[in-house]
Amino acid sequence: MKKTLGPVFLVLFLLLSVKTVFAQHQKIIEPYTKNFQYLDSLITADSANAKAYSDYVYILRRGGLYLVRSAIKNNGWTLRVKAQDTIGARPVLFLFKATGQTVNPGRMFYVYGSVVLKNLVMDGIFEPDPTNIAYMQGSLVNQNAAGFSITMDSCMLTNTNGNHVRTDKAPTVVKITNCLFANMGYLGTSNLGAGKALDLRAGSCDSLIMVNNTFVNSQDRIVRHYSSTANIKYMKFDHNTIVNSMSYHGMLSLGKVGKNMQITNNLIYDGFALGNDTDKVRQVEYSDSKEYDVRGNPRMSWVIAEPNDTTAWTITKNFYVVTTASQTWYNKYTANGVTGEGAPLTWKINKRIGADSTKTFTKVTDLTLTAIPKLMTTFMDWYRSPTGANKTKNTTGMTNPWSAAYDYDRRSYTYFTDTLKCTYSSASAAYMGADKGYPAGDLNWFPALHTKWIKGDAIGITDIPGGLPLTYKLDQNYPNPFNPSTNISYSIPKASNVTLVVYNSIGQEVVTLVNNQMQSAGNHKFVWNGKDGSGRLVASGVYFYQLRTNEFTVAKKMLLLK
Repeated sequence: MKKTLGPVFLVLFLLLSVKTVFAQHQKIIEPYTKNFQYLDSLITADSANAKAYSDYVYILRRGGLYLVRSAIKNNGWTLRVKAQDTIGARPVLFLFKATGQTVNPGRMFYVYGSVVLKNLVMDGIFEPDPTNIAYMQGSLVNQNAAGFSITMDSCMLTNTNGNHVRTDKAPTVVKITNCLFANMGYLGTSNLGAGKALDLRAGSCDSLIMVNNTFVNSQDRIVRHYSSTANIKYMKFDHNTIVNSMSYHGMLSLGKVGKNMQITNNLIYDGFALGNDTDKVRQVEYSDSKEYDVRGNPRMSWVIAEPNDTTAWTITKNFYVVTTASQTWYNKYTANGVTGEGAPLTWKINKRIGADSTKTFTKVTDLTLTAIPKLMTTFMDWYRSPTGANKTKNTTGMTNPWSAAYDYDRRSYTYFTDTLKCTYSSASAAYMGADKGYPAGDLNWFPALHTKWIKGDAIGITDIPGGLPLTYKLDQNYPNPFNPSTNISYSIPKASNVTLVVYNSIGQEVVTLVNNQMQSAGNHKFVWNGKDGSGRLVASGVYFYQLRTNEFTVAKKMLLLK
């Protein structure tokens, strides 16, 4: 009788086979040594046999240094590069001017297919040689074929003179999460209109998703889709932190836009540093809005888009800070046309949002970031100086030409990976000002909260031990009267979508504490800190709190006394 594998052995055999199949599609690449090839040479060698390597994952060693002397390419297949799934420093990739080259490579990844990058540090200059900054070029990730996607997670990108990420054709999805963008722009080899995080150029984009990222030190825009020929059909720009951005031609320059655009829960810290101005050279690329100032020049705003009557804009719970250094600089040039931080939105977007447009961006003065570079006021002084740039993009032929002495507070990649800290005090109005009571801005700076956010938990909700309730119930808050915090307890007999809202005495919504969140059966408690939806402490008075589920609605009264 012919023997066969028993069920247990068959399962083990299949598992081992699957493991072997997946293992053969991972290729570990060792760090650079004097006798080792460049990273681009190793991957490019595979690209000649694209079909065989289309499901490869290139694994780079933690703590390893890798040199790139020509752009890494693919053509129609997905390029995947990531760090080892272990603990340790991320691998660092440097653009490198090899023997015979006059400048650094223009790009690190120049892709004609989809690209997936995870847990990498990408640096546009070879930092061990300080003179290499003179050879800085334009991009780190550049896509030049339509119909493909860019996915980046937990990466750090620094030092390009143009744009860290750029699409020259029409991508399907651009998804950038948990990344840090630093040192965007270098006037030594480019102009002031360069220095962007993401440049979508003129093409369409089905979905643009940028969540939990930090942007530090930029000359120009965080997103450029200026003078576009097709829509960003959907955008989610959520829980990002922007620090020290000159915003030469704007901050979020979105061009043509589609049905749904979301800008939510972000923190902007000196994010429009050059201010609202009467500078014609700057204003020319604000023209997408079709709005003009009293002099007939394009009106400046942080968010710019071509006007339409179909886009649904969700812009809420964003916070911004104008530091003392920034305000002092604005005051210095008030007589020369600088009128402060300017307007966040175009008139058209304001009109589309309606009455809630007053809640889109909240200015706070109680927030200081823990460890960040200095604001680039010396650079901005040179830009406005009649003997410097004299409010032009020019970098040569001036009485006082630009030099490294006027550069922004450019830091090394090790500073950004080891020292930068964009945390802030829990006493700030922004700390519980985002959706579900989370801090505004990049939640990676608050790791424990980031973990809760990923799970979908709301801050402030705790479960109360005890048996399962038989009925829905909303308890009287305690203490009552209160100042400034109070406990709101409720019971639900079965899993339900729960909404908990606070209203003032005339029925206006003050804050949504729980927003249609699925909760398990049991007894729950929410601690309200006495702040409204913008993170500001509310005034003394009578308030009502309402519990809603699909089957039950009830409200109770409470009193805040200061």
